[in-house]
Amino acid sequence: MTTADLSAAPVAVRDRASASTFERWSPLGGVLFVLGWLAITILTPAGEDTGDTPAQVVAYATKNEDWLVVAAISALASLPLIGCFVIGLYTRMQRVEDRALPLLTLLGGVVFAVLFFLAVAIFTMPLVDMGEPKLTEAAAYNAMGDVGWLALGGAGVGAGLMAIAASLVALRTRAVAAWVGWLGVVAGVASFATVTFFGIFAWLGWILIVSVALLARGWRSA
Repeated sequence: MTTADLSAAPVAVRDRASASTFERWSPLGGVLFVLGWLAITILTPAGEDTGDTPAQVVAYATKNEDWLVVAAISALASLPLIGCFVIGLYTRMQRVEDRALPLLTLLGGVVFAVLFFLAVAIFTMPLVDMGEPKLTEAAAYNAMGDVGWLALGGAGVGAGLMAIAASLVALRTRAVAAWVGWLGVVAGVASFATVTFFGIFAWLGWILIVSVALLARGWRSA
């Protein structure tokens, strides 16, 4: 072993330790993401929608401005939180599976994170600080609604691909019981129906369960 090899060894050890620390805590991003959006869902004004006319949109935005600000900030926070979860999951899978499934998990996770952020941004950010003179902006908001739903549907497809690929890896490597792995596949398929809202709860549940399981496994191995 050369002097250069010896000097590089501590760096390699530190890199592995850093990766291990990140992997151990990365599922926390998934937990915070799910709990945050469950709270947002619960706090959503019941029985209200933005309405069909620009005047109704402005009235809704004025009445619910505080909630809309929280939702917009949560949309920004969702990117790093779900990003930590996805990267940590991909890193784990890459060590035990050398086929295309880890890459599909990463791709699905990235699509999910980006399109989910885009959908929530379209639904909330234009309404923040919308006052009475902004009827033109309100009309444009109504016109953008279909784009937001399309982005949300695409996010569900990404979440479904991520859940299915990760569950198949878990089944192949016997990391979990067979019924748990197949339940993950079912949750992934159900995620494709995100625009019906049923799919939203499918991927929220899958992310939360996987995150908690990975955190518990990391604590036990610490």
